[in-house]
Amino acid sequence: MDIGKFFGFNKVRRLDDEWEPRNIRFGAFNVKIIAAILGIAVLALCALHSFYTVPLGSQALLFRFGHYLGSADQGLHFKAPWTEVVKFDVQEIRRFEFGEKTETAGARYTENASEQKMVTADSKILLISWVAQWRIQDPYQYFITNNITSEGDFRLIAGLAEADFRKEVASMKYEDILTTGKVALSANAKARITNTFKQLGVGIAIVDVLISEVKVPPSVQASYNDVETAKQAKASAINEAEAYANKAIEDAKGKAQVAINNAEAYKVNKIADATAVSTRLYSLNEMYVKNPELVRTNLWHENIQDVLGRLNIVFVDGSNNNNIFLGDVPVAVGQK
Repeated sequence: MDIGKFFGFNKVRRLDDEWEPRNIRFGAFNVKIIAAILGIAVLALCALHSFYTVPLGSQALLFRFGHYLGSADQGLHFKAPWTEVVKFDVQEIRRFEFGEKTETAGARYTENASEQKMVTADSKILLISWVAQWRIQDPYQYFITNNITSEGDFRLIAGLAEADFRKEVASMKYEDILTTGKVALSANAKARITNTFKQLGVGIAIVDVLISEVKVPPSVQASYNDVETAKQAKASAINEAEAYANKAIEDAKGKAQVAINNAEAYKVNKIADATAVSTRLYSLNEMYVKNPELVRTNLWHENIQDVLGRLNIVFVDGSNNNNIFLGDVPVAVGQK
């Protein structure tokens, strides 16, 4: 094949020939082919750079030659080939750690005493290790307004969170933080840091504030243990005293109830006896009006029986000293 003819050269240059550009030309047909190939390549390249995907849980910011154009949510999108896309994971949970650092899961650096040491509302010192969990909430504020990209920027943001946490510790008492106040401290610190970040517009949301450890300084640990032991002994004594008091009160209530029940029974019996006597008197009165002599005779017999039943009367028989016993009362029968 004649290469020169194929590419439209009038002449094929030898190595020892001088270069003559005027003798080189492309054929019209070949120029069209090359132009078509270049066009297809350019179109393919543009198509390749004109579509982009924002992953689930992410947002993207669009720039053209450094100028902000807008944002895009998750999904497939179209853009101009010269548009730059910066993606941000807005669901990833990140951490600011204070007092102790975590390199990998379960592995910790040496504790940072300067970060741990905090002053309470009653001017006492506690050592507190805590974590602020956060995520990117507004990529525009985070990346464009504040340009949080360097280690120094992160230290600045972490410093704001630490300052708010120290303010919250300074508003609570020493004993409350050590015992039952950890949950309140976490919740209040989260609210305070969230409010600060919102006012400054840093584009960061605080997910949670977690307190890892609260302890007293080693220099006062022994004294603190003595105080806690005394408190426990006091609480134990109070519990025992309250138990004894409760038992005594219950016993007294039981005895009081027994006395009340006996009194009620006595009252009922007395009322019943009085009612019976009253009823009998009314009945005797009615009978007395009708037959006074009969009533007097009956009453005399009843009284004599009652009196004789209570006397120790002995009848002695002088002839043979025989004694007669009637019931429980020794009675002797004899001559007068």
